[in-house]
Parts: sequence; C-alpha cells; structure tokens
Amino acid sequence: MFVKILTMHRIINYGSFLQAYALMKIIESYGHNVEFCDFVAGEARHNGSKVQPPSLFDRLKEASLAPFTHLKKRKFFKETKKCFHNIAWKELKLTKENNLSYTCDCLVVGSDEVFNYTQNHGFGYVPQFFGHGLDASSIFAFAASAGYANIKDIENDNMENEIGSGLNKFSSISVRDENTYDIVEKYSRHKPSQVIDPTLLYDFELETNAKHKKFNKKRYLIIYAYTGRLDTKKDIKVIKEYTKKNNLTTISLGFFHGWCDHNLVVTPFELLSLFKDAEAVLTDTFHGSIFSIKFKKPFVSLLRVTNKKGSNSNKLGYLLTQLGLQDRINHSLEELESQMNKPIDYDHVCKTIQKYKKDSIQFMTDALDKAKKDVMEITKS
Repeated sequence: MFVKILTMHRIINYGSFLQAYALMKIIESYGHNVEFCDFVAGEARHNGSKVQPPSLFDRLKEASLAPFTHLKKRKFFKETKKCFHNIAWKELKLTKENNLSYTCDCLVVGSDEVFNYTQNHGFGYVPQFFGHGLDASSIFAFAASAGYANIKDIENDNMENEIGSGLNKFSSISVRDENTYDIVEKYSRHKPSQVIDPTLLYDFELETNAKHKKFNKKRYLIIYAYTGRLDTKKDIKVIKEYTKKNNLTTISLGFFHGWCDHNLVVTPFELLSLFKDAEAVLTDTFHGSIFSIKFKKPFVSLLRVTNKKGSNSNKLGYLLTQLGLQDRINHSLEELESQMNKPIDYDHVCKTIQKYKKDSIQFMTDALDKAKKDVMEITKS
C-alpha cells in the first residue's frame, strides 16, 4: 500500500522527529511505501490561553540582562535548525516544499499531540488532524495525544460536533494517554486502543550503533528540558550542588540553558547515543523520559501541572504511572539527589513495556490489514 503519515514532523524538536522516524520504520517493516504529508496551521478555536509565549518586553529584558548568553542562545538554535534541515529531515525523505496532498491508500494520523487543538500560539485547530478533508481510502490514528487539551476545553469551546464528526471518519483510533482516551470515547463511536509511543516500539539499534561524534566527558548529566523551564536560581543551585557532589558535567541537548557546562548541537541519532552513555538524566519532557527509560538510566522527570509554557501533566504523568515509575515524578527538585539515587527496577519496567508493545503491534497489524481490505473493496467497486 501507499501509506502517508500526518504528524508534526517538521518541528525543530528531537522527540517530534524521532517519533515520526520510528513510525515510518515500523510501517515500512510491513512492506508498505511510506511518505509524510504536511498541514497548514489553522485558526485559534480555544477560548483561552494555555501557553503564554514570551512578550516583546520579556525578550528585550533577557537580551539586555545577558547579551552574551542571548547571542549564544540564538546561535545554538540557528545551528540546531540547520542540523534538522540539512541532516535529520533527509532521513524522513522530506522535500523543501510542503506536501499537502492527502491522496493515498492509507493515511495514519499520529503520533504526538495531533489531537491538541488548543495550541493557539502555534498550530491552532487543524481540521486534518481530526479526519476532515483527507482524501485517503482508509484513515487510522496511532498513539495520538491531545496533550493539555481536555473534555472541559472541548465543551467550553463548543467543539463537540466538530471533533466528534471528524473522529468518526477514522476506521480505528489508538491513543497514548488516558486524557486522550476519554476524549475519543466521549465524542466518537470508537473505543480507542491504548498503545505506546513509536519511540518505545522501535529499538533504534542500527542508528545508535552507528559511528557518531562522542562527547569527550566520560561522566555527564543530561539536561533535557524546554528552554526557560529550568532556569530559576533555586533550580540551578540544586542541580549544580548535585553535579558537584557526584563529579558530573552538565550537558543540555535540544534546548538552551546558559548555566549548563555545555549546550550541544547534535543530530537526533547522536542525541540517542548520548542518552545511551549518560550517567543520569533530568528532564521535563515526554520523550526525554522515554529515552531515559529506553536506555535504563537513572532519571527524574519534572511534572508541570500549570506552566506558562504549557502543562505536561496529562501525557507525562500518565506515561510514568503506566510504567510504574511514579517515583520518578518531581515537582520542585528539592529531593533531586535522593530521588536520582533511588534504584529503578528496570526488569519490571521492561516486562510492562513488552506487554504494551504486544498490544501496540497488534493494533498496527489489524489497522493496516483493515486498510488493505478497504482499498481492495474500493478497487472492486
């Protein structure tokens, strides 16, 4: 079959890239031809603001207080963007021009926050993510997430019919967290399947075993947290005390933190290799937690119930609870050292992941088989 994937693959974000790459590789392993299609940002449909982008005053204040750091930050993001454009996106076989054609045998929506319509500061409401306007013989969603959007938002925004009618166009839907499960079950005819993110399904063995440039420090703590979310004086003090006591160098990946010893620009596969060799990880992201778990690292995940850059409690909180890793959740960093030093029973975690892997592969197999049948029926008629 000719399969297209509709997701957020052009975001300059390692998790977004790696989930897209993993999903592509998984579908290709079934013998299908895979291509990515793009979308156009939609209009804001959420009556509120869950994320507060920095104001002009905030940006000017940052630049004036630490001009040298500000310049390094701009250079970091410029080089990271160049790395994605010139190296990473070639792995997804992307062209410079957006592919806005949705004509194919089967279209897969997901994974990532494709059902989060409340991102007013970014994509707004994109109808295609919810099944509208897709010219495909069969459509299904894999490991979709609504992020910080919830049922209360949908009701307050009068989006019930718009979202429900779109979701009913899918042949089947799988989700990666409980919040998204509740939304799909309430507003569509589907009883969604619960699966795990593609980055937990795909092993990346070939990619991480390839020769990559190595970081010359043997013992390091990875900081994988959104820019601006881990930069208070209190947080920096706690982290530096921990790294000094444990003789660790701090390296920031994917995001810029001026207080870290190193802010590294790396390819997505180099990032995975660095996770593989790390002593420990401190993160506030969904995929940062997954990469830590994947390589069996000591880690702490900061859970943000309310945050001006967006809450991660729905997707990250559910992931850690799902895998029995609630003790890795941190809200204030005060217990960083004791929490980081607490052993993780990775034997138990891996057994849990294997169960979800089995369910996820079964969903994928069934969804692709149904799509093939749909295509055959259309061809006959």
